[in-house]
Amino acid sequence: MADSHVTSQSRKQFFPGKDVYREEKKWGEEQWIVNKEYCGKKLILQKDRRCSMHKHKKKDEVFYVQSGKVQLELGDETYILESGDFVHVPADTLHRFTGLKNSEIFEFSTHHEEEDSYRTELSGHANPEQFERLGELIDTFSTKKILVVGDVMLDRYQMGSVDRISPEAPIPVLSVQETDVVIGGAGNAAMNAHALGASVSLVGARGSDIDGKELKDLCARNNIRSTLVVDTARPTTTKERAIGPRGQQVLRLDREECAFLPPAKEEQLLAAVERFIAKSDAVLIADYAKGVLSPRTYRAVYRLARSAKVPVIVDPKPHSQESLPEVRDATVVKLNVKEARILLDDAKSPEETLAKRLSKELSGIVVLTRGSQGVDVAQGGKDVLHIDAEASEVIDVSGAGDTVAAVIALCSACGADIADAVYLGNQAAGLVVRKRGTATVSSQELLATL
Repeated sequence: MADSHVTSQSRKQFFPGKDVYREEKKWGEEQWIVNKEYCGKKLILQKDRRCSMHKHKKKDEVFYVQSGKVQLELGDETYILESGDFVHVPADTLHRFTGLKNSEIFEFSTHHEEEDSYRTELSGHANPEQFERLGELIDTFSTKKILVVGDVMLDRYQMGSVDRISPEAPIPVLSVQETDVVIGGAGNAAMNAHALGASVSLVGARGSDIDGKELKDLCARNNIRSTLVVDTARPTTTKERAIGPRGQQVLRLDREECAFLPPAKEEQLLAAVERFIAKSDAVLIADYAKGVLSPRTYRAVYRLARSAKVPVIVDPKPHSQESLPEVRDATVVKLNVKEARILLDDAKSPEETLAKRLSKELSGIVVLTRGSQGVDVAQGGKDVLHIDAEASEVIDVSGAGDTVAAVIALCSACGADIADAVYLGNQAAGLVVRKRGTATVSSQELLATL
């Protein structure tokens, strides 16, 4: 590599990208494009990481922020730099960069000698205590048992190309090239908890049809212990999506029956809940309003959870303000803006007030997801915290709410603080929306975001 560095004696005029010297750092990566007599680098700075607090005896530097957002500590001053900003750092001046977002910075300086650098604090995570705490929390997920109760669905994806319009009607003809079938609804929440390392039990209902058998087999193949009460009077809830080029959804076909389960079937379902709950560390109610969760079922799950002394996290699908009693006794209620407006019977108030107002009506904590506006947390009529949205690229939001609910349930099972639970849930959602279809996040992926 020495002959690839530009020096005053260099004869080579062109250096391909593969000749760039790369050096991994605790805060990201350095990419050296020239060296020694004069120096140019591209610094890849990760979010929530910081370089060492250091200065150079002789080296004079100019930094240009290509993308992202960073905090610069320069002498006794602190600056926030964004894309397009630049700063001059004179020699013998203490400075440090901290990534507020994933960022790229160009450095131009007079020369580079390692012995010219003097460090007063080493590089690493911007909040090492939080990093260690959250890392240990994620590791603990694998020791927990989660019970998921709710509307289990079958998600089928028919993917292909569209090359012509049908001669029968002015609609595209999808030439199917691939079919994918996954567990959806409450099953997706269960899959997310399982992907993060937990042992998961799933209680719901299905029809006696082919889709119901496939759903049962999928649970078994994915190591999800399931009791899916068979109701011959209803079809298995199924969503079938036709996906065209570049992931564009052409059509969705739904098969469902949303009436509540007959009393006998409801008794079977509650018997399964009682059997599993005694061995669970938390209960997640995933309500998609497909008939599994009646008011009586809600009350029974709360009663059983109190006896077992386990937290109940509810992800509701309210019909009206009359659904409020169903979520009143939850430990945590995770919902979106539309669902909060239904429970409050309020279509006009500002989004940022909804979590606080709703928390006055409930005994537990309200976690309100607001899409690109992030997450609000409130309790007892008071705002607790707000976290900005994490994803920079959104491909598919399907199932992101299930991911957040699953992470909060796991954190609750571990006895974690709600701030840590929502932070990790937000990080996980930021990962899953970058994936296509109903997706999950692994503990390794979540750990990497810290």
